[in-house]
Amino acid sequence: MARVALVNLASLPMPGNEPIFPIGLRCVQDALDRAEHDTRLFDFVQDPAAAEDLSWVSEPWDAIGFTIRNIDPIDMACDGHVEHYVAFLDRVRAALGDAPAPLLIGGGPGYSLFADQLLPRLGFDVGVVGPGEQAMLDILKAPNRYRKAGRNITGRSYGGFMVNSLDHPRPLMETYTAFDGAMIGVETRRKTCYQGCVYCPYAYISGDNGGDLKPLELIGAELRTIHASGIHRVFFTDGIFNSELRFAKEVVQLIIDLALPGLTWSAYFTPKPFDDEFAALLAASKVEFVVISPDSLDDRVMRLLGKSFETRHVDKCLERCRQHGIPARVNVVFGGPGETRESVRNSAQYINSRLEQGELAMHLGYRVLPQTHMAQQLSIPDADLVSPTFYPFDPDLFGWVMEDLDSRFMSTRVLMNLMAARSSSRRMTRIPLPQDPAGAAPTEFPYLALSRQLPLV
Repeated sequence: MARVALVNLASLPMPGNEPIFPIGLRCVQDALDRAEHDTRLFDFVQDPAAAEDLSWVSEPWDAIGFTIRNIDPIDMACDGHVEHYVAFLDRVRAALGDAPAPLLIGGGPGYSLFADQLLPRLGFDVGVVGPGEQAMLDILKAPNRYRKAGRNITGRSYGGFMVNSLDHPRPLMETYTAFDGAMIGVETRRKTCYQGCVYCPYAYISGDNGGDLKPLELIGAELRTIHASGIHRVFFTDGIFNSELRFAKEVVQLIIDLALPGLTWSAYFTPKPFDDEFAALLAASKVEFVVISPDSLDDRVMRLLGKSFETRHVDKCLERCRQHGIPARVNVVFGGPGETRESVRNSAQYINSRLEQGELAMHLGYRVLPQTHMAQQLSIPDADLVSPTFYPFDPDLFGWVMEDLDSRFMSTRVLMNLMAARSSSRRMTRIPLPQDPAGAAPTEFPYLALSRQLPLV
């Protein structure tokens, strides 16, 4: 049996950081607890003092695991998080002093994307790329094999996902649901998303997982436990909830059958497949809202983004939602491959004519991530992507969006984000794009926006 500390680095206080419930770290902790290891989870939202007072570090741990969810915020106006992680790990090593050091282990989705770059900077003995439960169990069986190894290993499928219900400590849940709009995450499956969006690293992060679909009785047990604790908002963390429509319908029917008073839920959906039967089930289940991400509402740009659907499918999905009284959220990100004055106008016209106030979630700029088609198109080495790096876009993009979108979509918060992003883009380094005669990454604008020169504070 090993004594293990698990540290949620995503809960560190950092500019632009919006911590969410650490479901991934809880999955790892649950796996270790079931194997009779002695664990303690450190979350700095639940225990802010522990981020400053590191006396806990010098306790007799056999291993300390650190999870990184994101390496920078989604907003291009914000700086990256890496230097905050580096500073914290430096403080941890200082707190350890000359005493025998525990095994230091890194993991999480953000770490997985930049494992080769982060391992030496953060000084881990070993890092885990992909799913962490089984990898942590393997490491703890032979810890000396990994001590000062300075290498990353690939996570693998964890059988416990299919046989164990995941129940969270009530104090931790209450900490996160105290935030306005907070939800608790629940997994229904571990299966790589079938869509080929050029910006998405989901398949790389999730690894080879065999396409596990969690048994309905386990999902039901988790939902009942969450509800009994007084938490009534759930977000299914699957890449795409209805990627397999039959199973999605079974999960929604389960929610209906459970009839938990006041329970509401949401997830990421694709507008295809999305039939009338599914819409009727969603309405009966009291779904809070359906989130779809066409990312553009110009069919040409949608194809360049790798979407498996078109605006006509978005039309039909929204029509079904409205027929059944289901609230919808539509994510649009301006500034992707092939974005032009015309495509911005087309997306804005769609938004203005077909979306209601409150249905639009808008961002500007695509963060380029390793192991994605977007990174391959731009021929940028992974090491150059650690600092916040954005796909090239015309500097007039901000003006186009503000000119074309109806004022009802321009809340004070949206306007402030737009102005901050525009200010940030003016400070970014611009470098020439590689020549691509095949036109894999069509753009008229010969620069790549990098916020590498922004100060990290």
